[in-house]
Amino acid sequence: MTRIKSTILFLVLAVLGLPAVQKEFNFVKSRGLEGYFEPSQRPEFTLHAFKTGEYQSKMTPHLERVIGFHDDFTRIFNQVEFSLFSIPHAARMIVGKNNYLQADTHIGAYTGQDFVGKRYIEDKVQRVKYLQDYFWKNKGIRLLVILAPGKGFYFPESIPDRFLKGKRGLTNYGYYVEQMKKSGVDFIDFNAWLRSLKDTSRNVLYPKTGIHWSCYGAYLCADSLIRYLEVKMNRTLPHLVLDSLQHVPEARKEDDDMDRVLNLIWKNPVPMMTYPVFHHEYKSDVPKPAVLFVSDSFYWYWHYNGIIKNTFEREDMWYYDKEVYPDQMTKPTNTAQINLDSGISRHQVVILMQTNGGYGNLGFGFVDRAYEYYYPGKTRIKELEGVFRSNKPLIEQMKEKAKAQNFPLEALIRTDATYMYNNELQRLSKYK
Repeated sequence: MTRIKSTILFLVLAVLGLPAVQKEFNFVKSRGLEGYFEPSQRPEFTLHAFKTGEYQSKMTPHLERVIGFHDDFTRIFNQVEFSLFSIPHAARMIVGKNNYLQADTHIGAYTGQDFVGKRYIEDKVQRVKYLQDYFWKNKGIRLLVILAPGKGFYFPESIPDRFLKGKRGLTNYGYYVEQMKKSGVDFIDFNAWLRSLKDTSRNVLYPKTGIHWSCYGAYLCADSLIRYLEVKMNRTLPHLVLDSLQHVPEARKEDDDMDRVLNLIWKNPVPMMTYPVFHHEYKSDVPKPAVLFVSDSFYWYWHYNGIIKNTFEREDMWYYDKEVYPDQMTKPTNTAQINLDSGISRHQVVILMQTNGGYGNLGFGFVDRAYEYYYPGKTRIKELEGVFRSNKPLIEQMKEKAKAQNFPLEALIRTDATYMYNNELQRLSKYK
């Protein structure tokens, strides 16, 4: 009996000591976790911090993060929570019916919980229409709006019932579509188009475990966009030529971007997925057109799979109208740091692309920036800028803020005035 107790004690101690041994020697290669994690640096020891408990409070999360087998224990815990209780350990993610992964923002966009108001959207559409007409008449530039699909709209049947208890209201996407049709804005509604193909397509157009359109759905939309631009621009563009379709029983590339950040032991099962193999063909000596995208992350499949590079002259993209690509790859660059007119004027097409109607803010600020730049008349934003400039203490504060953020002062003034203006619009929308 004593030998049995000693053996059990030895095994328990060995198990308890394994994480420390793993931390020191890393004898088992663990699969790392995916996603963003706040760094947990080892805190500096001081007697004062030790006495106040500050050192201990900072040391505890650090030790938890660097303990041996941390990533493996995390995956085990996440898998148990997910499999037994449908709890996802990933920010803003919802486990829908039949384990379809949803984002709370996409659900809110579908139910209308994030609706910014009629007055707000009508103002943005009026500004887009002005810019479309101005760009074409004065610069020969086509301005096009693309509404990328939203997962809440594509898979409403997967949304948990607790999100559907109230009456579904107006949505940003739906009201933008209504107003753009009414105003004659040139736009492509891929959200509606992919949904119209949902019941007849033999291939998955929106993945069960991804936040964006499927690789196959993105390919179809890219091909559609190219042919649409050919008609609008009355010219030939490089075509996507399909070589084959690969059918596999697992999600690849971007099709499991939600599943990966769950950090589970094994992947969620998915329907048979389709991956297009294609090449580009251009039967013309005419230089390819230059296109500027102002877009969210739905742009990246087209970028990483060579569609942008092989269809257009350059790969110019203003990510959420903030980060400037490809400049961002070598030196962080904000759109406020470049000349707006020169940034636009070297292109033949400007495309505003976003899912869920940009969550209300179509163009992510581009529409307001461009409108205020090109519209010659008085506007509320320009009036607010004048108020700022007349307030000397405020301007001094803004100078310091602009310097700290490496922002041009005029760009900061416009940004703050635009923010106040849009808040006014949202307040007015409540009374319409």
